[in-house]
Amino acid sequence: MPSGAVTVKRLSSERGADLSEWQAVHELCCRTGDNGQPIASDRWRIFPRLWVEPYEKIFPQWTYVAQSGGIVIGYLTGCPDSRAFAKARLWHYALPLLMDVVRGRYPGSRDARRFVRQFFGLEQGPERAFPRELRRMLRRDYPAHLHMNVDAAWRRSGVGTKLVDTFFSDLRNAGISGVHLYCGRDPLVFYLHRGFKELARVGFHGLPVYVLGCGWQN
Repeated sequence: MPSGAVTVKRLSSERGADLSEWQAVHELCCRTGDNGQPIASDRWRIFPRLWVEPYEKIFPQWTYVAQSGGIVIGYLTGCPDSRAFAKARLWHYALPLLMDVVRGRYPGSRDARRFVRQFFGLEQGPERAFPRELRRMLRRDYPAHLHMNVDAAWRRSGVGTKLVDTFFSDLRNAGISGVHLYCGRDPLVFYLHRGFKELARVGFHGLPVYVLGCGWQN
């Protein structure tokens, strides 16, 4: 396991700031995007647009990077208000990406085809597999959400805990009542140890998907 001091940096709300950190987040997203393993090289152009760009464009100040020796070894992308995020996502992210796909920027990409199908409601993602009433409850009681990835060499070294604890602290300071996330089986134990509780689970393409929530009193 690597050694060295780990620091957590909250990224800026200013557009165009922290460019090197965002590039590192894009790369780490691709190196961990297949259940913690690297995705295929032909997916690198579009994959970060699907999983990182919405946060980069809408709530950049709610993204955090863990660094050691100046190298980004983990990141957490999140937002304090999932309802506002969903509304802004259409105009600031989804429509521009759709236009790029239509113009042929990602020929032959399965990720691009899946994005288009989901955009038009022809295919549902794992979040849509949960009942609508549950999703409403999440937006009401656990309005924030997060996604996190850590470099394979640094897992089980406390990096994820530092990222989550920093995010939680800032949410509390902002008066946010709770946070939710969707995950598969592998990271479940980690999040349960961080104070999340399982709210529901469904089977999606033969695999379990969990929705977890963590709330607190201000």
